[in-house]
Amino acid sequence: EVILVRRSLFYEDNNDASKLCMPDEKHNTLWEIAVLPTGVLELRTGAGSVVTSDMHKGDDDDNDTGRVYWEREDGVGGWNHLCLVFSSQSHSSLTEFSASLLMNGDVVVPNATLAVNPFGSEPDQDLNQEDIDDAMEKTVYIFGIGPSRGFRMTDLRVWACQRDEEDIKMMMYEYLDAAKTKRKLSL
Repeated sequence: EVILVRRSLFYEDNNDASKLCMPDEKHNTLWEIAVLPTGVLELRTGAGSVVTSDMHKGDDDDNDTGRVYWEREDGVGGWNHLCLVFSSQSHSSLTEFSASLLMNGDVVVPNATLAVNPFGSEPDQDLNQEDIDDAMEKTVYIFGIGPSRGFRMTDLRVWACQRDEEDIKMMMYEYLDAAKTKRKLSL
């Protein structure tokens, strides 16, 4: 599998971040999104919540809906647009959020409710917003854990507001200004 993005808490005493980059080291993981060998995407949290890009497939969907394409028909590398939308606005719990997953402009996971486990807290532990804000300041994003040969991520966009499906479809083929200059964006 390839872990595309992992968000982890970084509070190691010795400032050793190497463990955060290990595929099997999940003790500090808030959430991660991975491509499984089958091409299915899996969003999982450190609290044990899991949703996959093929969970909500309808009878009318073809077999490739919700799957990453590694190659195009001409044998050259494939292009996939993946969008992950998080929101906690409709949740009263500080440890729950909604996630939607879009692939190539189509919603493959609509508003799944997931739980996070901030800084190893227990599910019934009292948390306050200040504790969570302090912990979130110590998080890091890690990209491309365990990639296959030829894997590259050309673009990553993080928005401070929730985008709707039409905005995502409209902007999915647009380059960011920095990427236009180089025709790629290195992370």
